[in-house]
Amino acid sequence: MKVTAHEISITQRYLWRSAREAIPVQHALIVEVEQNGISGFGEASAFMTAHYNSDLDRMHADLRRLAPVLSGLEPEDPFAVWKVLVSHLPDSPFILAALDTAVHDLRARLLGVPLWQALGLEPPTDVRSSFSIGLDETDVMVTKLRERPGWPAYKVKLADPGDLSVLKELRRHTDAPFYVDGNCGWDLAGTLPALEGMRELGVELVEQPFARSAWQDAQVLKEAAPIPVIADESITSLHDLDACAAAFHGINVKPMKAGGTTPALALLRSARERGLRTMLGCMPESAAGLSATGHLASLADYLDVDSVVLNAVDTGQGIGVDAVGRVTLPGRPGSGFRPDPAEHGWRVRPVDAEVIRPVRHQVLRPGEPAENCAYAEDGLPGARHFAALRAGRAVGACSLYDEDPPEGRTVPGLVPGTGRRLRGMATLEEARGTGLGAALLRTALTHAVLDGADVVWCNARTDAAGFYRRHGFRVAGDPFEMPGIGPHLFMHWSPR
Repeated sequence: MKVTAHEISITQRYLWRSAREAIPVQHALIVEVEQNGISGFGEASAFMTAHYNSDLDRMHADLRRLAPVLSGLEPEDPFAVWKVLVSHLPDSPFILAALDTAVHDLRARLLGVPLWQALGLEPPTDVRSSFSIGLDETDVMVTKLRERPGWPAYKVKLADPGDLSVLKELRRHTDAPFYVDGNCGWDLAGTLPALEGMRELGVELVEQPFARSAWQDAQVLKEAAPIPVIADESITSLHDLDACAAAFHGINVKPMKAGGTTPALALLRSARERGLRTMLGCMPESAAGLSATGHLASLADYLDVDSVVLNAVDTGQGIGVDAVGRVTLPGRPGSGFRPDPAEHGWRVRPVDAEVIRPVRHQVLRPGEPAENCAYAEDGLPGARHFAALRAGRAVGACSLYDEDPPEGRTVPGLVPGTGRRLRGMATLEEARGTGLGAALLRTALTHAVLDGADVVWCNARTDAAGFYRRHGFRVAGDPFEMPGIGPHLFMHWSPR
């Protein structure tokens, strides 16, 4: 299998707020796994990064570390692949989920069947999602509901269970049930007296009112609650199922949080065997990840997969959620997700050389003929080009070539034939200070390692040396002059 990582940046139609946080922009990785010219896709959000070890640098590092393992895996048995991956990623569920889901997607595409069929499930038919309303001023929350009339249920974030004024105002505009999400922000003393009022206002379930550690309070609430209480943060794997069965009426299974399609499938089936209610949910994610989730819908009592509706941008075509929450899956093999390079959710992705030459020209060769920005190596086998994107437009560029360091430039430990040259690294002035340069470089480095590189080297302009040093590059030798360009340093980086 060939593995490629793409960075994405998802903005939502409204600033997303819960009792825990506010999210203006959600960064993520899309993992692409390819065999025989066919690709499967998975997604890993940089969400609650400290809790899930899911910051972008960590997830890139995990992929680089796993490169030797990934190169030896085959997609014929995704469940066996997951067992290998989980042993290497026990504390990184999101990148594990992206890899696992991509392998399941790839296998189904190779078989030419939809993912639900490859998993032995019933086809998801006549399923509808709830619509999520994040924390905000009451009038803003009402506006969100009124913009989306006719959904089968509304999932409402509440900071204070005792303040039912938001629910009362929302109830004036819909007869649909409410699901209320505490996002670990409530306490038992404030929740117990609010339950009857919630029930009278049409609340049909409460999700994760307390912190994961508050198991005893959750058990008390379960016994007292006139409406079902389901776990979210409290259920992360099958190891939590016994505790959740004692403390909750059901569980919310999010494949990204669970570690992929493999454990999500096991959780949903095991919960049903235990008589627990099941919700199938999602993290902030694009169609690349959510499309696979939709194929598990036949195992869910409740569906909460509206993130593609909440997004202002996306990464391609896949799962569909219509104006009243009706969920449809594409009539294509696998998850059905089809990437669209024109979508504005892409942050860094591989491109053809022609896409990035204008950036090279503007930054690296201003005043010179444009043809000087077409490098002789651009068309060689193994050449890879990457663009940093803003609203679909290239604002950053770099290229990788299969090339060992030149004679006289010694890199300790380099195995001949495993060098990659980084060239043409540039960002437009408008992109500087936004993190796009760092995203571009780390994506290129991850690609190089996944492609078998042992060392990445470059001739860096001296005024850019600090940038490369911050990303782990080392200087070898003294500065030297490149005619017509200026002073440079030979710098190199290794994943070791």
